[in-house]
Formats: sequence, C-alpha cells, structure tokens
Amino acid sequence: MAYFYYKINQCFSISDNIKSDQSGNWNKLQRMTSVKDMYCVHILSGSCRLDVNGHEVELKERDFIVFMQGCFIRHIHYADDVEFYCLAVEAVKLRTLFEEVGFNLATRERINKFYKIECSEEHHFLQLNHYRSLKKRILSGNIFDYSLALRFIEAMLLQDIELYRLEYPHILQPPSHKEQVFYEFMKLVEIHFLRERKLVFYAKALGLTPKYLSAVIKEVSGCHFTYWIDEPLITEAKKILYYTDKSVKEISSELGFLDQSKFGRFFKNITGMSPNMFRMNEEN
Repeated sequence: MAYFYYKINQCFSISDNIKSDQSGNWNKLQRMTSVKDMYCVHILSGSCRLDVNGHEVELKERDFIVFMQGCFIRHIHYADDVEFYCLAVEAVKLRTLFEEVGFNLATRERINKFYKIECSEEHHFLQLNHYRSLKKRILSGNIFDYSLALRFIEAMLLQDIELYRLEYPHILQPPSHKEQVFYEFMKLVEIHFLRERKLVFYAKALGLTPKYLSAVIKEVSGCHFTYWIDEPLITEAKKILYYTDKSVKEISSELGFLDQSKFGRFFKNITGMSPNMFRMNEEN
C-alpha cells in the first residue's frame, strides 16, 4: 500500500494515499507495530479492517480514528479503493497543545488507547480541504507557505481533538498526583531513553524511590516501567533499520549499547527476531 509521507518538523508529519494527488513523493508503507506519537486518520473512501491492541476495528468512509501513544496496529484487510490521510503529532507537542486549550486528558486515556468517530459531512469535507491546502503549501517550498502550514496543521489537529472531546466527554478530568508523576517520568524518558535505561535514574531525578515509581507507573499505565523505557528505543531501532543502510554495529553504537551482541539480544527479546531478520522481512 503506497502512500505520501512528509515530516514537517520534529513535531508534525502528514501522510496519505490519495490516488488523485500523486506527486512522486510516494513510499512503501512501513508495517507499523507500535505508535510513538498521536495519529489522527481520516478515511476518505473505501474500507479497511485493523487489529488495534487486539481489537478488530472496521473503518469506512467519513470515519475518523485517533491512535494514542502506545497503540499496536496491524493491517487485517483493506479494499483496493480505500483512501485516507493522516496527521501525526509528537507526544511532547501534543501535551503542549492540550495545555494551551485547557484539554485535560487523563493519562489512562492517553496511553494505549484509540478512539473511533463517524464525522459529519461538514467536518469531513472541511478537514479534507484544509489538508489539501496544507499539503500544497508544504510542497511549494515557499518559506511563507511553510509558516502558514504549521498554523494549518495545529488548527486541524485541534478541530479533530474537539471531535473526540465531544464524543468522549468522560475522558476529561484533572490529572491525579500519580498521573502527574507518570507525566514527569515520560518527559524524562523522552529526553534520556538513548542513554538511561535503569529505573533508579528516573526515580532519583523525580525525588522518589524506585519501588514507589515502579508501582505508580504500573497502576497508571497498566504496563511495567521497562515497557516505557524500551518502547521508544525499539521504535528508534526499527526506524533506523528500515530507513537506512547502517550496519547493526553502527546502530548498536548509535543507540547506546556497549556492543552489537547486547543490542541483538535486546532487539530479539522484544520483537522475536534479530535486527538483520527484521530488516530482511521489511524489505521483502
């Protein structure tokens, strides 16, 4: 399934497979195993079925789905005529956007969650027109257009966020103390995950005991602390393996492993295959 992909900056990216708008910037769709950022996907036509966190989800025209950080996604089936576009926002920027508009999304609703909504025709066509304008401005190469494009995508994301704010009002609530601790832990992980993988480092930075921090992470997110430390690292490893020709030894060093064998064991323990096997499977 081919699609257009463009990374606007470190915070935002867009993608689509709109057949009528091919521009030569199409790439092979990478089989996604986990979501590091937030993805807002609009289905323009056709239908598809996805496995999201072990749940089968069917999407059709005018459906809108939000994948939050930590979701696991796999294609089950998609029709030949399915068309979509996607807005993605990096996790730290997402929190900033939420804070700017007073959108208090509880941590347990922000991690490992997805939300599916059927759009009104008005929202559907309004956002599509905005997306086409956004894409045109980004590809123009004009600095003024690029600056406008950043405002466009922020506005589009907020309009999409408004959809599930109205559809799922129960998810809005001030964070508890434990949820705030988890927020701070995640902020530190985003900065230090390439070099710091022991809980004691994060506990010390937060002024907490490792035992207490571990218990809070498990209670708030439902996952062991190692998941949140390993997940961004394994995602980064997959990206480098897929998009570059760097050797496994080079990748090991770049990701902070002492040697290639330690990286290989780490990768296989999580994915079930060696780095070279993963790269070979993705190429095939």
